[in-house]
Amino acid sequence: MPPIVPAQEATPATATTPRIGVDEIEMAAAIGMSVGWLRKDRRSKRLIPFFRLGDRVKYNPARVMEAMASLEEGGTRKRRNGGGA
Repeated sequence: MPPIVPAQEATPATATTPRIGVDEIEMAAAIGMSVGWLRKDRRSKRLIPFFRLGDRVKYNPARVMEAMASLEEGGTRKRRNGGGA
């Protein structure tokens, strides 16, 4: 009988293929927020994109990172002109 190989090792393409749908627990850990925060966001602001598969909620990591990049604020502070020491 051949050895049982996990699905991830069965096809080499899996290593390069990004996962399209991850659950809220994985996504919360990936973005450093709580599962409760993600749930609240789904009910109110909808900052983080998600999709439903039946009664399950899934997140596309690439789309989530794009959405978070669009929320980015700040950056380099501009220097004030004039008024030196």
